[in-house]
Amino acid sequence: MTQWKIVLLACVAAGAAGCAGSGSRNGDRQDPTRALLSTDAIMFSDFDADGDFSVTMAEADAGIARELARADANSDGSIGPIEYQNWANLVLGGSMTPPYRLDFDRNVDNVISAEEFRNELVARARGYDTDENGSIVRSEFVRQVNQARTVRRAPALANPQN
Repeated sequence: MTQWKIVLLACVAAGAAGCAGSGSRNGDRQDPTRALLSTDAIMFSDFDADGDFSVTMAEADAGIARELARADANSDGSIGPIEYQNWANLVLGGSMTPPYRLDFDRNVDNVISAEEFRNELVARARGYDTDENGSIVRSEFVRQVNQARTVRRAPALANPQN
């Protein structure tokens, strides 16, 4: 494992331990908490085919196609629950780590179509591309993780004692 992957994994693990109870307040796909709690950042970093520490959308598309082929073990064009669990265990480090199966299975028919799989991962890739320049650099992954680690608390209200 390369050094930057170890650092990214450490940031994700440390942040998840500290913020595991938090989630998206409004379902915003850009919410940095998703980046902190998801293991897809590590998967996306593997899509860097030329080793330039930047994942272009072309590299992301190629990586998504590879992951679709890996997840669709029986090559029937869809991913069943057992196929998803096997893929998640291998690629995401467990089936209980985000993104979850229902993140992909938007119509909740218990089958993830190739289109659903691609759509979810493309949306996640675009979500990481915060400057919208068509590529994801390491700093975009790390920035979202660091933003999620910043705890936003409302000011404490004075509580007069009786």
